[in-house]
Amino acid sequence: MTQPSEQKLPLLAATAADEIKRLIYSGDIAPGSRLNEAALAQQMGVSRGPIREAIRILAGSGLVTAVPHRGMFVRQMSMRDMLESYDLRALIFGYAARRTTEYLSPERTAALEDLMTQMEAAAEISDGGSYYELNLKFHDLILEYSNNRHAARAYTEYVNELHLFRRKFFNYAAKMNRSNAEHRGIVDAIKAGDVVRAGELAEQHVLAGKQRLLADLAD
Repeated sequence: MTQPSEQKLPLLAATAADEIKRLIYSGDIAPGSRLNEAALAQQMGVSRGPIREAIRILAGSGLVTAVPHRGMFVRQMSMRDMLESYDLRALIFGYAARRTTEYLSPERTAALEDLMTQMEAAAEISDGGSYYELNLKFHDLILEYSNNRHAARAYTEYVNELHLFRRKFFNYAAKMNRSNAEHRGIVDAIKAGDVVRAGELAEQHVLAGKQRLLADLAD
């Protein structure tokens, strides 16, 4: 018979994974840091079992990597890794925008417009934290509406790899507005049924994001 503690493990592990991810994205756990199961368990008030499972979840998403005989570490990307991931993201996002144009429905149009409204409001008050999360939702929605689970899975892996590079970029109002203007162009092309333009704008948007990030890193 399954014990109550065993039934709770997946929920505790998922919660712990979200918290560890938050610590990594906020910089509290730096790239290249070793994940200490005992310390994390004590910090979160749980046993080591959920922490161990949470780290496995994060390893599956590419955020954490195993180093033989040393343990699990927060992934540390090289500049080359970052640039290559951006290029692949651009290709996949362009593909997803084209597919979304083909599978658009009134409900999906309304969801995209609602997200655009929220992003415009966040950009207006220079709320970089909220805009960052809404931006992720926007890209996720385009991938979801592409109706291609493999594309969505691959895209998510590349996004997870790039979080540590990208988060600080959204702290600048002018760049948020520029990014959101690109989102508006993509949505308008999708709504117009212009498959080619939607794909081109989506691909250009990711590549423009790469250039904005490079400019930030050079400052």
